[in-house]
Amino acid sequence: MKNILLFGFVIFLVSCEQNQHKTAVDHPNQFVISQPVHVSDDEWSFSGTENMLFVPENRNDPNSRKIPLHFFRFPAKDTATLAPVVFLGAGPGEPYATEVFYNGRRAEAWRYELNFVNKNRDVILINQRGNSDTPGMQIPEFKYKWNNGGTLETPFDLSIRNANRKAAYSEAIKRYKDSGVDLQGYDIMHFVDDIEAVRSYLDTEKIALMGNSFASQWALGYIQRYPTRVDRALFSGIEPLDHNYDDPQGIWKVLEKIEAYALEDPNIAKDLPEIGLIAAFKAVIERLEKTPQTVVLEGFNDGQDETIVVGADDLRFNKLNPRVKSYSAEIASWPKYITEMYHGDFRYLAVLSSGRMYNSGSLMINPLFNNSLGISKAREEVINKRPATRWLGDINSHYTATRDICPAPKVPNDFRVHKEHSIPILLIQGDMDLSTPYENATFLMKTLKKGHLITVKRGFHNAKRAFIFGNPELADATFEFMTIDFSETSFETFKSTLTDEYALPEFKFWPMNGKSLFDTYVDEN
Repeated sequence: MKNILLFGFVIFLVSCEQNQHKTAVDHPNQFVISQPVHVSDDEWSFSGTENMLFVPENRNDPNSRKIPLHFFRFPAKDTATLAPVVFLGAGPGEPYATEVFYNGRRAEAWRYELNFVNKNRDVILINQRGNSDTPGMQIPEFKYKWNNGGTLETPFDLSIRNANRKAAYSEAIKRYKDSGVDLQGYDIMHFVDDIEAVRSYLDTEKIALMGNSFASQWALGYIQRYPTRVDRALFSGIEPLDHNYDDPQGIWKVLEKIEAYALEDPNIAKDLPEIGLIAAFKAVIERLEKTPQTVVLEGFNDGQDETIVVGADDLRFNKLNPRVKSYSAEIASWPKYITEMYHGDFRYLAVLSSGRMYNSGSLMINPLFNNSLGISKAREEVINKRPATRWLGDINSHYTATRDICPAPKVPNDFRVHKEHSIPILLIQGDMDLSTPYENATFLMKTLKKGHLITVKRGFHNAKRAFIFGNPELADATFEFMTIDFSETSFETFKSTLTDEYALPEFKFWPMNGKSLFDTYVDEN
């Protein structure tokens, strides 16, 4: 039975009376609203407090208005023997709210992590400032929307989409500034200092950090700025600070691995293009560049035929199958997807491209955070020279389209340079991660004197879920990293017990014969 209890009273605390520990990021007086919270189901429960810590919107402005920083605190279920562990949301945009505890399989994996570390650690869930989807007096609809600029009669043009995005972002900047929102307060440094503000309020000397994807980057920023405050960290879907822009070659390597696995499957290999999947992908891009395809979708629009013209940017934007519901399905369907187009059937690409006529949207904090972190010139030059860029296009246009007008202050180059340190850090990374390439993890490992990398073979984004569900014993042995006392058992001793690799089952590719992807889509919709 699902239970959420938010007790009907509110506790007001002026923490200058409770906590005299000051940091560079906090004003002397902190005001907190707190209420007890209990979430549970038949087999699990968490009890603690839901809190709003009021912090300056812009810490560089002494007259800044205060905004609520929302977080949950769940005291250790047994005696707390180690520092609190801070969970950070991914995204930007992943919220922590009571409803999140009940959101299907994803929540099941997340609850496992919380429950495991909550045995002997307080658990803190910190929400992102400016995330409209989080509880606690956030800016309503702190977002912006733009038109994708597509028509049925002309191929998708990503340059038009990017121009529309930039114009919409510029309008949103003016709108929020006019309403009194200080957009300079939503850069990476403010996100980082929010963690420090919560640590200071809790009056704990150190914290541990856990997170996936964007959360790893947010946490690495904290480690960069406050290394002595960090007990240890566990990350998956790794994003180093100067790997903020996606690397097209990382995506390309995953596509090459899909081809290799497909060739190992005799039932799939016999029906692949004779030139191979990668060469077929390139050939289709070149064909669409030279001659956009006019596609008739029979009965697609309420039983009526619809004609749509597709071009190379349609395929670049839909390089995998975004209509499927999982990373594994994206990969499993790719050989059939590319082979159909190579043989001249562009109907499914046309279905995917129909969304180009509509609007897209983003949280304001996405470009504010990411453009404040930016990328070094040296790293950007490396990315722009990648051979894969020719075929995939500018996969970082969501940054490049908005960075010149972003009001968030930019970090100096040296902030993006990871320094060697001895903080124990465990990395779990899938070698087929399309969002944060595997090379991100191997790069970061070079800076970790007390680091360990678990490679999840055939693993995707947030690869740690793979063995939470697939090998619970391995999961327990791995997450013990967060509960063991390194003053009693050395990191090196514990590291020797950890696995280096966990292999997921072989892919089950979609059959190459039978119904086309378009016919399957029509039948299912």
